[in-house]
Formats: sequence, structure tokens, C-alpha cells
Amino acid sequence: MTSTDLTKLQNLVQVVQNLTSRVEGERVSIAFLGYTDLMLNPGEWRAMVGERTDRLVNRPNWQKLTGIHGRPDVETVPTISSMLDALLERPVDLTVFDFTKYEGSEVEHDFNFPVPEDHRDRYDVVIDFGTCEHIFNLAQALVNVHAMLRLGGRVYHCGPLCWPNHGFYGYNPTLFADFYEDNGCEIENMILSAQANVGGKREIISIDHIPKYDRFRLADVFQGDVRLLQLEYNLSVIARKVAEVEGITYPIQRKYRDSSTWI
Repeated sequence: MTSTDLTKLQNLVQVVQNLTSRVEGERVSIAFLGYTDLMLNPGEWRAMVGERTDRLVNRPNWQKLTGIHGRPDVETVPTISSMLDALLERPVDLTVFDFTKYEGSEVEHDFNFPVPEDHRDRYDVVIDFGTCEHIFNLAQALVNVHAMLRLGGRVYHCGPLCWPNHGFYGYNPTLFADFYEDNGCEIENMILSAQANVGGKREIISIDHIPKYDRFRLADVFQGDVRLLQLEYNLSVIARKVAEVEGITYPIQRKYRDSSTWI
């Protein structure tokens, strides 16, 4: 279970709209890892979905959730399915996974362990909006996501590069590049981003297509007056399954593969 504010939800919406627009056919099959608490006030929801606010279905425990997240301005904490209905112009088959039933409609599964067979090769889009870093058996979680994707399907991972003690792990780009490229997928984009106060307004600053394998320093990518070391950086990755593979390859980090470089 994670929470979104306006900036984060705008990012999520853009990702979902972008990825679903590239799916052929009338319906799109989407899986979310973790049930997201969607926290916007009435004005923000109107700005987001316009007249379709009447499609947003409030969760039964919405008042408890606004208390947990300290958001007395929020009047609707909608279900993910109703949010997608308000945002997208096409029908969606939605599945949400979590290790317990926060909302009630989730598939209850611990991603430390293999995903059930009936969820393999099933999804056009898999959204990991801050879940896998909380799963101790991270390798198994990635194997599960790979198994869930249909041929041509895309996964979106978004998680911390450096958020001390936010989860078990902080990500490096080479983790996703090495794993997915060794297992029949291509990396379409890798994005480094952070929320920052820019001219008195909170904005997401981001850089697309960051290095997949080569080392870099944050000062090399972010310039200007933003105090770099005070920011919590996110890494976002979009990968697409382009080929079926026989069995999973657990990669050796790319920079160590050519022994002639080191010997």
C-alpha cells in the first residue's frame, strides 16, 4: 500500500496513459503491484478528470485512510478501477496484487514467492509504483513481473535510488538493464527524477535515458540551484518483452562480463 499526492499521481497518470495507448486491441489488461491510496482534494480531482469525477467510486474506509495520511482536505479516495475508468477511453481488465487485502479486491500474494500460473503471460502493462523495493526477495519479484508480461507487454518500475530506510533496497539502473535485457526484453527508457522546490513551487525534475551501465554522479545530471544532496531520487524504468525465453537468466553485472577488461 502506497500513497500519492498530486505530483506523484500526475506522473502515474501520464505513465498509464502512455503505456495503454500503445496496446493494440479494444481492451487492455493492467496489473498493479500494491494497492495505491489515491490522495487528491476535490479541486485536484476536477483538474485531473474534469466532468468524470462522478465515475470515481469512494473506498469504504476512505475516512480512515485520510486520517492515516494526514489529509483532511481529501473527500474521495477512489478505487484504482474507478480512477482508470475516469481517465481512459477504453475498457480495462485490472488486477491488483498485495500481500494482504487492504481494499478487498486484491489478489492476495506475497511476491517473495513465484506468482500463480494463472497470472503468467497475461498482462499488457504491469505497474510497480513503489512496491518491489519493499520485497526482500527482489530477484523473485522481478522474475514474477517478467512472467506476468505478455509478449509485447510493458512494465513500469518506479522506486528509490537513494531514500535511506524507505525500503529494503535502493535501485541502480544496471539492475534492471542487466536483468531485462538478458531475458528477452528491451529497455525503452530509464529516468532519474526528484521532487524539488523550484522558484517556490514543487516540481518533478527529471532526466530521460540515463546511463544503463556506466557510472555517473548526480551532479553530472542535475545542474542549477537545487541542493542535490537533500533530494530523494527516484529511478523509473520502462521495459518491453520482445521475445520469449527458455528459463530465466540471473545476470552477471555487465561491467564484469568481459574478463579482458580486468585481467
